[in-house]
Amino acid sequence: MRKLMTAALVLLTAAVLMGMGNLGGAPEGEVPKTDENIKVQLTDRSGMKVELTRFSMNGKVFVEGKRGAGEMSVFFHDLKEISFGLVSGDMVPADLLLKSGRRLQLNLRRSAVFHGDTGDGAYQISAPEISGIQIH
Repeated sequence: MRKLMTAALVLLTAAVLMGMGNLGGAPEGEVPKTDENIKVQLTDRSGMKVELTRFSMNGKVFVEGKRGAGEMSVFFHDLKEISFGLVSGDMVPADLLLKSGRRLQLNLRRSAVFHGDTGDGAYQISAPEISGIQIH
């Protein structure tokens, strides 16, 4: 009976540990599917520039954030560039330059993740790690 209990405990422990393999938020190797193929040049805080296609924010083709007390979203195809400020609490300030020439300020959630395809593989980066984005 003791051997049976030990074997069951070992199997249960193995099953739990195998199920933990997806924890930690590692990239899954796929770029989210979107309705538009947005092309950008992204610059991270180290100065590295990356050309991306199929670009999205949390799988969406628009940037969204807080504007004052409200929420606002702006489609990437309406933007020329986004400049990111320094992280402040749970927010990352972003200065948006629209194709019309107007500027808007949004506060993005620090948990926002941007995705794209480098041509060599899937790419993802969180908002606090980005310096700027040029939309082509």
